[in-house]
Amino acid sequence: MKYKTIIKDQSVEMEFSTSLKQLSINSNNELNIDCVQLGCNTFSLLLNGKSHYLTINKLMDGYEVIVDHQTYLVQVQDEIDMLLEKFGMQSDTSTHAGEIHALIPGLVSRMFVKPGDKVEVGQKLLILEAMKMENEIDSPVAGLIKKIQIKSGDKVEKGELIMEINN
Repeated sequence: MKYKTIIKDQSVEMEFSTSLKQLSINSNNELNIDCVQLGCNTFSLLLNGKSHYLTINKLMDGYEVIVDHQTYLVQVQDEIDMLLEKFGMQSDTSTHAGEIHALIPGLVSRMFVKPGDKVEVGQKLLILEAMKMENEIDSPVAGLIKKIQIKSGDKVEKGELIMEINN
């Protein structure tokens, strides 16, 4: 399976073996990475003799990838998306960069930021309670809080826009 990833406006092509145990990254140099799945969204990668811990979370418009406690937003294109782009037929959908959407329905119990606040990647934004669990929502990007759509005590639905961050 071939994919193109876009991380901070840099494009990298990746190819996964069917067993997902081997990952090839084709940029200037081809890298082969051994990959072991530890959990449903956690992996251990072995690259150049060094082990790396990887967590992948699905977002509305891509993935949040945490590598050794560093968070990256990753857009992914499959082979069809790459072919459409090659022929100038990629979708018009605007990116949702900087938009924070609820990944699950729940109750906003605490807010840690307000409009105008400067935030860093991984900074705590709010607590979303769902099924008697507190889910900490962290910033996937660095920037300024532009607009907050909700307040403490509000109920949110899955996919609902919570706030916008200018990066």
